[in-house]
Amino acid sequence: MKYWRKYHPTISADDPRYHQVSLIYSVLLIMLIYFGLIGLLNITLFDAADIAVYDFSGFALAAAIYFYVSRGGNFKVAGWIVTLTLVFVLLAFIHLAEGRNYSLLWVTILPPIAFFLLGPTAGTWVTGLVFAYCGWFLYKLLGQGIPGNLSLGAFFNFAEVATAQIFLFRYYERSRREAYEQLQKTSVTDPLTGIFNRLHLDNTLKTLLAVSKRDAQPTSVLLLDVDHFKRINDEYGHIAGDKVLVAIARIMTEATRDGDLVGRWGGEEFLIICPKTDATQAAHIADRVVEKLNSQTLLDDINATVSIGIATASGSNESDTAETLLQTADKNLYQAKADGRNTVVANWDASI
Repeated sequence: MKYWRKYHPTISADDPRYHQVSLIYSVLLIMLIYFGLIGLLNITLFDAADIAVYDFSGFALAAAIYFYVSRGGNFKVAGWIVTLTLVFVLLAFIHLAEGRNYSLLWVTILPPIAFFLLGPTAGTWVTGLVFAYCGWFLYKLLGQGIPGNLSLGAFFNFAEVATAQIFLFRYYERSRREAYEQLQKTSVTDPLTGIFNRLHLDNTLKTLLAVSKRDAQPTSVLLLDVDHFKRINDEYGHIAGDKVLVAIARIMTEATRDGDLVGRWGGEEFLIICPKTDATQAAHIADRVVEKLNSQTLLDDINATVSIGIATASGSNESDTAETLLQTADKNLYQAKADGRNTVVANWDASI
């Protein structure tokens, strides 16, 4: 477990902010250690008090940013502050060294941090402006005869490397974000039907029940099972059966509201999670699903119906859990099957 999680316990490893926050804290720790150590060395070993003042100023600035972030500061603002602080540190160091001892090489650490914290667009602007300034500074040094065997070739090499870095890191960051978004989508989506998968439904239901108790609002679930689905597979084949499941998922999505979560529970079973919905409202949603399925042909001449069990947590019962809610819905689903299928059984009690 990363140490900074104690400041931000709600940011888990699957949170899009996780790696950005981790990088912010890593850069800040490196800056604290670097400035503190180099500042001490400049005072005790190199007798350079003027440079030590600069080092300790950087230490104080990094400490202030660390305090801001650890106390719940805005991460986007923190990312900009960290990046601009790094820019200031790098340019100040380059000026103090007057381009000697390959000091300009240090500016190459900026692109990966700027692109990762700020994104492709802002990262391109910040990195491009800093590299342009460093190129101008290097060109200016050539005319002043600064020691260090600087040449026009060194200037062009810097310009080429800087341009390559901007394009490479911009491409890398855009590709990384697209891959991450695709991975996020894949991790919560059922590959056949394109609706949510069971893992996402489980996690979301637990979260919604916690919110339900906090706000004293009801939460309902609809557990659906396709009637006689084995017969469809046996008569028309499994490929046709898969297409029927896809069609049912589409109809369920059309019949539900924007805030409802529709997912595949497993096999021919589906689950609909309805936040801030009591049993009566949930029954209306279930009836719409049943009616839409009864009025449509799903595939060629194939029709299908569903049985639905509904359970509702009132939000006022502290003992309500995802497990007990689903058990009640499953019990009502079996009752719907026993009642002849193609029907809805709801839990009409105020609480499960």
